[in-house]
Amino acid sequence: MSGIRVALVGNPNVGKTSLFNVLCDSNADVGNYAGVTVERREGQLSKRLGPHEPITIVDLPGCYSLTALSEDESIPFRVLSGAEGPLPDAIILVLDASNLARNLYLALQVFELGLPTLVALNMVDVARDAGLPCDAQALCARLEVPVVETVAREGRGARELVAALADLRKRARFPQSVVPGPKEPDLAEALQRLAPLGVARARWFLTSAAADLVTARDAQPEHAAVLERLDPATCRRAARQLIALRYARVDELLDALGHTQLLRDGAPTMSFSTRVDKILTHRVLGLAVFVGIMSLVFISIFSWAEPFIGAIEGAIGWLSSTVSSLLGPGLFTDLVTQGVIAGAGNVIVFVPQIALLFLFIGLLEDSGYLARAAFLLDRLMSRLGLHGRAFIPLLSGYACAIPAIMGTRTIGSWKDRLVTILMIPYMSCSARLPIYALVIGALFVSHDPWFSRAVDQGLVLLGMYLLSTVSALVAGFIYKRTILRSETPPLVLELPPYRLPRLRNIGRQVYERTKDFVRGAATVILACTILLWAVLSFPRSETHAGEGGPTQIARSYGGRLAQTLEPVLEPIGQDWRVGVGILGSFAAREVLVSTLGLVYGMEADEDDPVELRAAIREARNPNTGAPQHTPLSGLALMVFFVYACQCMSTLAVVRRETRSWRWPLFMLGSMTLVAYVAAWIVFQGGRALGF
Repeated sequence: MSGIRVALVGNPNVGKTSLFNVLCDSNADVGNYAGVTVERREGQLSKRLGPHEPITIVDLPGCYSLTALSEDESIPFRVLSGAEGPLPDAIILVLDASNLARNLYLALQVFELGLPTLVALNMVDVARDAGLPCDAQALCARLEVPVVETVAREGRGARELVAALADLRKRARFPQSVVPGPKEPDLAEALQRLAPLGVARARWFLTSAAADLVTARDAQPEHAAVLERLDPATCRRAARQLIALRYARVDELLDALGHTQLLRDGAPTMSFSTRVDKILTHRVLGLAVFVGIMSLVFISIFSWAEPFIGAIEGAIGWLSSTVSSLLGPGLFTDLVTQGVIAGAGNVIVFVPQIALLFLFIGLLEDSGYLARAAFLLDRLMSRLGLHGRAFIPLLSGYACAIPAIMGTRTIGSWKDRLVTILMIPYMSCSARLPIYALVIGALFVSHDPWFSRAVDQGLVLLGMYLLSTVSALVAGFIYKRTILRSETPPLVLELPPYRLPRLRNIGRQVYERTKDFVRGAATVILACTILLWAVLSFPRSETHAGEGGPTQIARSYGGRLAQTLEPVLEPIGQDWRVGVGILGSFAAREVLVSTLGLVYGMEADEDDPVELRAAIREARNPNTGAPQHTPLSGLALMVFFVYACQCMSTLAVVRRETRSWRWPLFMLGSMTLVAYVAAWIVFQGGRALGF
């Protein structure tokens, strides 16, 4: 055989993607919670694992059953049944050795497909540490399939798995599906009527039709004709009998493997997570711990990153001065120093804070705390009418809205999924962090701090993230009771065991995510900054700031356009310079930072590079001489960016996921209106109170 395809199948959070990374030398994201993989990914089996023919590994989203309740759960059955391309040549079924009771139901459904199947018994180390029996040979004898012990997070068992895969298709026997007996007459009759569909598809259609899950996409005309001949009442009874047969078989397997008694009495060392959860999921103590952890995260983002930020600022200033002296005065020098170095450099300055944010998110994910946070806040979300599964995509929105929106595929209800999609852009993603960090670092510099400068600035940053989170919940509450009214299903969430975070894995994730941010600064942001430099540099003028007339930037095309918008910006405390950045930031929010660096660099009289935070702090209103930017105007600007949907990529992915321009346009219009009104309330309200 040559060029075979092997599907990786299993429940959520059993280590499929970790195994995929080991087998394919890949760097796909993994996490200690369900729902990380929401679409299939493919990779080539590594030659490092021994000589073999070309093998494509297909990592499928985790599912508890092949009867899909959500979009991501429908992918495994469509791939495994041949509805999307050719059937896979073999299946690697990944089972969690520490939780076979949950995994075996899906295993029986996979066996019904009749495809060559190999079991990877993963997390055997966790099972043995917990005192659970873990005997691959006994499981092999009971399931009638090859079983290989693996510890995917450490790479153990990969070679043995590949060797077993090479022998798999030589086997003549494959596991049998559960067969109805005299006690299941309705099931026997239904399967006989559905026989033209094939064994696996017949059973899938039976249970799906009973649960009203068959969609137009899946019900082909010939299948629909078969289903019409099946009495609905008989269909429901047959589906219940089939499910009961599978669970009875699961109980037999657990009893034969010695798991039943342990499940009744409790595994010796599985109580650690339970003891810790008494605190971390407590309705009062757990919430206090959650707020404490979030406070520590944001205080650390300022205190730990400041030395690195200062070093990067110094390096960028040195580079700009060096290039300027080498090239000499001229238009090209201005382009390089003001457009390229100052523009993209003022965004790269905040890379240490971005990396720290990704580091903390990775630690929360890998330790298992993320699922606890979802459980903790489900009580609040359910009172607001929000789906409990929405929390994890929302929390992922702190990193980036795009994968978070894709993560909503784990939500079965379309209306609940759409509500979550509309909520996610309110969450403060990593692209907003440079804006917050710039404004807080420039304007929230207290000479008499309550605690310390880093703590005070960290608490302001925490306030922005809390505001964004509360706003997202309020938006969801409004949508659920107006345009997207629907019932709220209860949250069914598996709490994974606590694990020590894998520093290597987290380091790789931080590197990859930070690299993506830097790549954006080197491509999209740099391109936008150069374009803005051009519109702010022409038409050329010999008038300089010190001659009493308008500056070059004020006389430019971009400057004149921005000044026409100043009457709209003044009520929210901003001048036309910030307006240039707001217009440019629609492509990417970070463009605001690069634009302000460009504007203040071009307006400076001296040839030395401008340190942006100092320039913003020292800027004066030309008419009054008062500070142009104050903590109040800075707060209004940050509030504007909490709400504004300034991201073309987010709108594009919403268009793809909703298959309509209606919702992205609604999102853009509503969020822009809310952003302006909120910024106006903050600035005008603050002035009325004497700030």
